Amino acid sequence: MATPPPHPNTPQGNPLAPQGGYAPNGAQAYGSYGTQDAYGAQNSAYGQNPYAQAPYPQNPAAPAAQNPAYGQNPQAHAPAPAPAGGYAYQAAPPLTPACRICAAQPARDMTIRQHTGLLVAMRFSKMEGPFCRSCATAIHREMTTKTLAGGWWSPVSLIAFTPLTLLWNLYVRTKIRKLPQQAMPSPTGIVMDQGKPIAQRPLAYVFLLLPLLWLAVYISN
Repeated sequence: MATPPPHPNTPQGNPLAPQGGYAPNGAQAYGSYGTQDAYGAQNSAYGQNPYAQAPYPQNPAAPAAQNPAYGQNPQAHAPAPAPAGGYAYQAAPPLTPACRICAAQPARDMTIRQHTGLLVAMRFSKMEGPFCRSCATAIHREMTTKTLAGGWWSPVSLIAFTPLTLLWNLYVRTKIRKLPQQAMPSPTGIVMDQGKPIAQRPLAYVFLLLPLLWLAVYISN
Protein backbone atom coordinates (compact mmCIF):
# COMPACT_ATOMS: atom_id res chain seq x y z
CA MET A 1 0.00 0.00 0.00
CA ALA A 2 1.47 3.30 -1.00
CA THR A 3 2.05 6.05 1.60
CA PRO A 4 0.09 9.19 0.84
CA PRO A 5 2.16 12.30 0.32
CA PRO A 6 2.42 14.74 3.22
CA HIS A 7 -0.04 17.56 3.40
CA PRO A 8 1.50 20.74 2.09
CA ASN A 9 0.63 22.69 5.30
CA THR A 10 2.21 20.13 7.60
CA PRO A 11 5.52 21.49 9.15
CA GLN A 12 8.65 19.47 8.82
CA GLY A 13 10.80 18.44 11.75
CA ASN A 14 9.53 18.09 15.29
CA PRO A 15 5.82 17.37 15.20
CA LEU A 16 5.50 18.69 18.80
CA ALA A 17 6.86 22.15 18.00
CA PRO A 18 4.33 24.97 18.11
CA GLN A 19 2.66 25.59 14.86
CA GLY A 20 1.97 28.86 13.09
CA GLY A 21 4.32 30.99 15.27
CA TYR A 22 2.40 30.17 18.45
CA ALA A 23 4.52 29.73 21.57
CA PRO A 24 3.29 28.62 25.00
CA ASN A 25 3.42 30.94 28.07
CA GLY A 26 3.50 34.06 25.92
CA ALA A 27 7.03 33.36 24.57
CA GLN A 28 7.64 34.27 20.98
CA ALA A 29 8.63 31.73 18.49
CA TYR A 30 12.24 31.38 17.49
CA GLY A 31 13.21 33.62 14.64
CA SER A 32 10.56 36.33 15.02
CA TYR A 33 12.52 39.45 16.28
CA GLY A 34 15.46 39.26 18.67
CA THR A 35 16.37 36.14 20.60
CA GLN A 36 14.17 35.76 23.68
CA ASP A 37 13.86 32.92 26.11
CA ALA A 38 10.71 31.21 27.29
CA TYR A 39 10.01 33.87 29.92
CA GLY A 40 10.03 36.82 27.56
CA ALA A 41 13.49 38.15 28.54
CA GLN A 42 15.94 38.90 25.80
CA ASN A 43 19.06 36.77 25.87
CA SER A 44 22.18 38.68 26.93
CA ALA A 45 25.80 38.00 26.24
CA TYR A 46 27.67 35.59 28.43
CA GLY A 47 28.98 37.19 31.66
CA GLN A 48 26.41 40.04 31.79
CA ASN A 49 23.62 40.29 34.33
CA PRO A 50 20.30 40.12 32.47
CA TYR A 51 18.53 41.63 35.53
CA ALA A 52 20.77 44.74 35.81
CA GLN A 53 18.95 48.04 35.56
CA ALA A 54 19.68 50.48 32.82
CA PRO A 55 21.71 53.56 33.89
CA TYR A 56 19.82 56.71 34.65
CA PRO A 57 19.92 59.32 31.92
CA GLN A 58 22.32 62.19 32.61
CA ASN A 59 21.76 65.84 31.97
CA PRO A 60 23.84 66.75 28.91
CA ALA A 61 24.08 70.39 30.05
CA ALA A 62 25.64 69.53 33.44
CA PRO A 63 29.46 69.31 33.57
CA ALA A 64 30.87 65.88 34.08
CA ALA A 65 32.16 65.28 37.62
CA GLN A 66 35.77 64.28 37.85
CA ASN A 67 36.67 61.43 40.11
CA PRO A 68 39.10 62.57 42.83
CA ALA A 69 42.39 60.80 43.25
CA TYR A 70 42.58 57.98 45.72
CA GLY A 71 43.16 59.18 49.28
CA GLN A 72 42.14 62.80 48.59
CA ASN A 73 39.13 64.57 50.01
CA PRO A 74 37.18 66.19 47.15
CA GLN A 75 35.90 68.88 49.57
CA ALA A 76 39.27 69.69 51.15
CA HIS A 77 40.01 72.68 48.92
CA ALA A 78 36.46 73.64 48.08
CA PRO A 79 35.79 77.32 48.90
CA ALA A 80 33.18 78.04 51.52
CA PRO A 81 29.93 79.24 50.02
CA ALA A 82 29.13 82.89 50.58
CA PRO A 83 26.05 83.52 52.72
CA ALA A 84 22.88 84.93 51.22
CA GLY A 85 22.74 88.66 50.84
CA GLY A 86 26.32 89.11 49.61
CA TYR A 87 27.91 89.47 53.08
CA ALA A 88 31.09 87.42 53.36
CA TYR A 89 31.99 85.91 56.71
CA GLN A 90 35.00 87.48 58.38
CA ALA A 91 37.00 85.73 61.08
CA ALA A 92 37.24 87.44 64.46
CA PRO A 93 40.56 89.19 65.14
CA PRO A 94 42.93 87.35 67.47
CA LEU A 95 42.71 88.32 71.10
CA THR A 96 45.59 90.44 72.40
CA PRO A 97 46.41 91.24 76.02
CA ALA A 98 45.37 94.60 77.42
CA CYS A 99 47.61 96.97 79.32
CA ARG A 100 47.48 96.39 83.07
CA ILE A 101 47.61 100.13 83.73
CA CYS A 102 45.10 101.66 81.29
CA ALA A 103 43.56 98.54 79.64
CA ALA A 104 44.50 99.83 76.18
CA GLN A 105 45.46 97.58 73.27
CA PRO A 106 47.75 96.41 71.83
CA ALA A 107 49.97 95.50 74.76
CA ARG A 108 52.93 93.21 75.27
CA ASP A 109 54.39 91.24 78.14
CA MET A 110 57.60 92.75 79.48
CA THR A 111 59.41 93.35 82.77
CA ILE A 112 61.08 96.67 83.60
CA ARG A 113 63.65 96.62 86.41
CA GLN A 114 65.17 99.09 88.85
CA HIS A 115 68.14 98.72 91.18
CA THR A 116 69.15 100.84 94.14
CA GLY A 117 72.53 100.34 95.74
CA LEU A 118 72.98 101.41 99.36
CA LEU A 119 76.15 101.42 101.36
CA VAL A 120 75.29 98.26 103.29
CA ALA A 121 72.26 96.95 101.40
CA MET A 122 70.64 96.71 97.98
CA ARG A 123 67.10 96.92 96.71
CA PHE A 124 65.64 95.35 93.57
CA SER A 125 62.38 96.52 92.02
CA LYS A 126 60.47 95.49 88.91
CA MET A 127 57.22 96.12 87.08
CA GLU A 128 55.69 93.30 85.07
CA GLY A 129 53.34 93.80 82.11
CA PRO A 130 51.56 93.57 79.83
CA PHE A 131 51.97 97.26 79.00
CA CYS A 132 50.93 99.41 76.09
CA ARG A 133 53.48 101.63 74.38
CA SER A 134 52.56 104.76 76.31
CA CYS A 135 52.56 103.20 79.78
CA ALA A 136 55.69 101.15 79.10
CA THR A 137 57.56 104.28 77.98
CA ALA A 138 56.57 106.17 81.14
CA ILE A 139 57.56 103.31 83.47
CA HIS A 140 60.80 102.64 81.60
CA ARG A 141 61.92 106.27 81.82
CA GLU A 142 61.10 106.52 85.51
CA MET A 143 62.77 103.30 86.67
CA THR A 144 65.84 103.67 84.45
CA THR A 145 66.42 107.24 85.67
CA LYS A 146 66.20 106.11 89.30
CA THR A 147 68.69 103.32 88.59
CA LEU A 148 71.12 105.80 87.04
CA ALA A 149 70.76 108.06 90.06
CA GLY A 150 70.78 105.59 92.95
CA GLY A 151 72.30 102.39 91.67
CA TRP A 152 75.96 103.20 92.26
CA TRP A 153 76.16 103.55 96.04
CA SER A 154 77.31 100.02 96.81
CA PRO A 155 80.51 98.28 95.69
CA VAL A 156 78.60 95.21 94.45
CA SER A 157 75.97 97.36 92.77
CA LEU A 158 78.64 99.46 91.12
CA ILE A 159 80.39 96.44 89.65
CA ALA A 160 77.55 94.05 88.80
CA PHE A 161 73.90 94.79 89.49
CA THR A 162 73.51 98.34 88.21
CA PRO A 163 75.21 97.69 84.83
CA LEU A 164 73.14 94.50 84.36
CA THR A 165 69.92 96.34 85.20
CA LEU A 166 70.69 99.08 82.69
CA LEU A 167 71.44 96.52 79.98
CA TRP A 168 68.18 94.74 80.68
CA ASN A 169 66.17 97.95 80.43
CA LEU A 170 67.95 98.73 77.18
CA TYR A 171 66.72 95.41 75.80
CA VAL A 172 63.19 96.16 77.01
CA ARG A 173 63.38 99.50 75.21
CA THR A 174 63.70 97.67 71.88
CA LYS A 175 60.48 95.77 72.65
CA ILE A 176 58.67 99.00 73.49
CA ARG A 177 59.62 100.56 70.16
CA LYS A 178 58.07 97.64 68.30
CA LEU A 179 54.68 98.28 69.87
CA PRO A 180 52.31 100.38 67.73
CA GLN A 181 50.49 103.36 69.14
CA GLN A 182 47.00 102.59 70.41
CA ALA A 183 44.38 103.63 67.88
CA MET A 184 41.74 104.37 70.53
CA PRO A 185 42.05 106.14 73.89
CA SER A 186 42.22 104.22 77.12
CA PRO A 187 38.83 102.71 78.07
CA THR A 188 39.53 103.44 81.75
CA GLY A 189 40.56 107.05 81.19
CA ILE A 190 43.95 106.49 82.89
CA VAL A 191 46.83 108.19 81.08
CA MET A 192 50.37 108.00 82.44
CA ASP A 193 52.60 111.00 82.00
CA GLN A 194 55.63 109.91 80.00
CA GLY A 195 57.64 112.93 81.13
CA LYS A 196 60.87 114.00 79.54
CA PRO A 197 63.24 111.54 77.87
CA ILE A 198 65.98 110.07 80.04
CA ALA A 199 68.70 112.20 78.44
CA GLN A 200 66.82 115.37 79.49
CA ARG A 201 66.50 114.46 83.16
CA PRO A 202 69.17 115.80 85.54
CA LEU A 203 69.02 112.71 87.79
CA ALA A 204 70.34 110.60 84.93
CA TYR A 205 73.73 112.34 85.27
CA VAL A 206 74.23 111.82 88.98
CA PHE A 207 76.55 108.90 88.23
CA LEU A 208 79.04 111.41 86.80
CA LEU A 209 79.59 112.70 90.33
CA LEU A 210 80.52 109.22 91.50
CA PRO A 211 84.26 109.46 90.78
CA LEU A 212 84.43 112.76 92.66
CA LEU A 213 82.63 111.30 95.66
CA TRP A 214 84.86 108.22 95.79
CA LEU A 215 87.85 110.47 95.48
CA ALA A 216 86.63 112.61 98.37
CA VAL A 217 86.14 109.50 100.54
CA TYR A 218 89.61 108.26 99.68
CA ILE A 219 91.21 111.60 100.56
CA SER A 220 89.33 111.88 103.84
CA ASN A 221 90.60 108.50 104.96
